[in-house]
Amino acid sequence: MHDNEIKSISKDYFDYLIKESKFIPLENESIEFYSPVVDYFGDSISVNISNNVDNYLLTDHGETLWNMEQFGIDLTSHKKQKKYQFLKNIIESNGLVLEDKEIQHYTDRKKLPQAIHDYVLAISEISNLAVLKKENIKSLFKDEVIQYFLKHRDTYPNVFPEFKVEGKSKLTHNFEAVFPGKTTEYVKTIKHINKNSAKNVLFDWDDVEEYRNRMYDSNARLNIITENEEEISDSVATMLSQYNVEVLPFNDKNKLKRKFSNA
Repeated sequence: MHDNEIKSISKDYFDYLIKESKFIPLENESIEFYSPVVDYFGDSISVNISNNVDNYLLTDHGETLWNMEQFGIDLTSHKKQKKYQFLKNIIESNGLVLEDKEIQHYTDRKKLPQAIHDYVLAISEISNLAVLKKENIKSLFKDEVIQYFLKHRDTYPNVFPEFKVEGKSKLTHNFEAVFPGKTTEYVKTIKHINKNSAKNVLFDWDDVEEYRNRMYDSNARLNIITENEEEISDSVATMLSQYNVEVLPFNDKNKLKRKFSNA
């Protein structure tokens, strides 16, 4: 793909982010941010942002857990159940606070942009716990993939799990794994790939381009591990192929070995 085409795609995507991101001032002097990221139910994830003397408060006003309860998932009443532990892990790993079913985060002005970005992704992750309504789901897909690579280090000795990279936007992006080698292979996990989740991943990948060039990883490749590659629509597959992104089904372990064991 030519540089001009890459720049055009990149510009179109950043224009999309600007167009789909809305900051609405409210009468109580707070701001409601409507992000381009949608939750499990297809609604835009919104964040209320208020200035609280020395810092800023981000909150969902309890909307996330309320939506889950309406769907039939109670994440907070039974603290010994695994689904509560999943919620607790997401809350703690992202530095959030659960207060009367409101998911909150305090930050200062300097860290506010990154905090908003991380908060939206955390809410998205919590919303995706709706899949736990299916009784046969035993663990979150991302954790399952990471644990697979760690458990089989003899097969994947070069794996670096949970790799974080700061992008040109100054936002930090998480990759579930990185495999250094002649060509560095980056891995993101998406349980069910749709247009929105694919765009989010491509934004991450485009945003860390400067880091990759600085680390002499200009020929690095992005891989997405998913549950079922056959569910991907033709339009999404075309969009990913424009970035030379390879999609790998998690249930095809032989394919994973061929791809990463000698990376």
